[in-house]
Amino acid sequence: MRKIPSLWIGLIGCSIFAIIFMFGPYLPNVDKKVTPHTYVVGPESNLDFILPPFAPNKEFLLGSDKSGRDIYSALIMGTRGTLTIVFTISLITFLFAIPFGVASAHLTFFRVLLQAWNYLFSRIPVFFYFIIVSTIPFFILSPHRTIWMISFLILFELGKVGEVVYKGVLLIQKETYYEAGIVVGSKPFGLWKQYYWPGCYPQCVAYFVQHLGSMLFLLGQLGIFGIFISQNLVQQINGAYLIDNTAMIWPMFLFDVLIDFDAFPWVPLFSSLFITLSMLSFVSLGEGILEYHSRKHKGLIVQRKPFLPRFRRETVDIKG
Repeated sequence: MRKIPSLWIGLIGCSIFAIIFMFGPYLPNVDKKVTPHTYVVGPESNLDFILPPFAPNKEFLLGSDKSGRDIYSALIMGTRGTLTIVFTISLITFLFAIPFGVASAHLTFFRVLLQAWNYLFSRIPVFFYFIIVSTIPFFILSPHRTIWMISFLILFELGKVGEVVYKGVLLIQKETYYEAGIVVGSKPFGLWKQYYWPGCYPQCVAYFVQHLGSMLFLLGQLGIFGIFISQNLVQQINGAYLIDNTAMIWPMFLFDVLIDFDAFPWVPLFSSLFITLSMLSFVSLGEGILEYHSRKHKGLIVQRKPFLPRFRRETVDIKG
């Protein structure tokens, strides 16, 4: 385990974001309400008013956006919302994809359905499918937009994940020990418990973690185009409507990235940094898990027996 750098990098990175997820609101200098500021008084306090966005300073550690919201507080408070969305999408996708992939390895109907699913949704990146669906007026105006958008992402990702499970099951079916289970008359649940799950779970766990990173990347891409999971139409003074993000998530600072990066580079920079670091942490952890189980399968990693159970057993033998 010590000789797998990707595993350690992933564990450290994911641990940091887990700490922010749980204890973020209690960290120093965090504004839990992420209050917008219309102006701040200049350093000399002589009616020198400074309008947002504010550059990084003692009061705004990472600067502020155009609404005067502290970016540091917004990123910390947005960690829960962002990770909850990607975890929900990935978890539900895998809950449906695992039985779908296993059924495809046994039943022709599900195998054909999986192939058709991948043929339909894997020819074009999910990003373009989601843009087309999310800009339909019905879904823009729907009060249940969040549920609709998460459902569509699950729908688009289901075939891809099911294909991974399907190929993993096929590899297990080619092994000799699986044929022995068939000969002795193992039932479907027994095959799953004794053969499929032990052989597939390292790959499923690793791919699940990496899938979290891919969903973060997708949300960042959508944020650049002003497409969010949860949003409302806000009417401006001139009568025009503007799409406004209603959730506290990291990609909300990427909407005007081309304009902001030139004039106010700190606005999209730190949001992109959070997304990139979390994405790399998940991808590294997934690769590390695969490498660990691969070395363990080859006998390169030997599990040490826990000291405490052995100590208790030796104590019992002495008393006996």
